[in-house]
Parts: sequence; C-alpha cells; structure tokens
Amino acid sequence: MNLIEKLGLENAKALDGMLQKHGVPESWKIAVINGVWQRSSVGFTHGELRAAIADHDRTDYVSDIRNHIAPTTKVIER
Repeated sequence: MNLIEKLGLENAKALDGMLQKHGVPESWKIAVINGVWQRSSVGFTHGELRAAIADHDRTDYVSDIRNHIAPTTKVIER
C-alpha cells in the first residue's frame, strides 16, 4: 500500500498544503502520533509526500479495460 492509499488523496494534498504554509523542510519526517500529525523519527518525509502526490497525479489507473484496448483486440478467457 502506498502513501496516497494510506492517507487518501485529499488528505495528502491538505497535509502538503499545511506543511508548505508553515515552511516545514522537506527532510522532516512526519507521522500520526495519538491522532495528531507530529515530527517523528519514523514515518515519511515532506519530500516523499510531495513525490507520492506527483506520482499519483501522473499514474493511469485502469478503471474500465474497454477504454484501454483496441476494439479489434480479441480477448480469450481460459
């Protein structure tokens, strides 16, 4: 499970916005401790969060295979 799947895209973007607003360095590690986002020695960095958001935005998830194959392609079920 990747970072975006754990946090949810909207929560990840909101967290990134808050971290940028407060000038948190990209090298700081962040984790949820007792239900609160805190700087921690475990977790993920702000840079990793931003990279995961960018990666998610450019990833093509196949939701309907019919939109991704040519109409002349024959599908054989075994």
